[in-house]
Amino acid sequence: MINDKLKSNCDKLLNEANRIIPSARRALLDEVAAFMRKEIEEAVTAKREVSLVYLCTHNSRRSHFAQVWGHIASVIFQVKNLRTYSGGTVATECHPNTIAALKHIGFKVICKDLSADNPLYNVYYNENDFISCYSKANTDESIPQTDFIAVMTCSDSDDNCPLVPGAKKRFSTTYDDPKEFDETENPVPHYVERSLQIASEILYTFQQL
Repeated sequence: MINDKLKSNCDKLLNEANRIIPSARRALLDEVAAFMRKEIEEAVTAKREVSLVYLCTHNSRRSHFAQVWGHIASVIFQVKNLRTYSGGTVATECHPNTIAALKHIGFKVICKDLSADNPLYNVYYNENDFISCYSKANTDESIPQTDFIAVMTCSDSDDNCPLVPGAKKRFSTTYDDPKEFDETENPVPHYVERSLQIASEILYTFQQL
């Protein structure tokens, strides 16, 4: 399962979801949940996995938050035949403020080479289990190229990729970019706020599965 701090955060977000997520936004998330539910039911019969790919231009902030929280939601709600991924139109790096926010929220993060141009971070949600985060283009061999659900997390990728090759379905659930706070004195709380917003909406969605 997940560690106690993460569980406490997730329980709070789930309890407050109907209040803090606007009704129009919930309607969109309900559409995502309905399609996912259909795909998961079909996947069980076909003995295959459902792939959920979160996309953002640089795969450095919002798409990583979404991938991580999607995985956490699948653990909490025991969705065993679904895997989450993230990618971008270009590979850059998983931004250090993204990692700092995840640590603040309750994840343990280990990186063996912080000096790398594109570090690999293992984001632990309990003592033994983790999600690997590094920036990658959506053409990377580690990401499914066909029969996946595409979820756009930033307006740039949403505008520039009206069609996502190989996707069964494309949804637009874009978020404001915490990058705008990078030059401020303390950007991490803004990253935490965005991460928890994404977490709330993903938990709300997965709860319906």
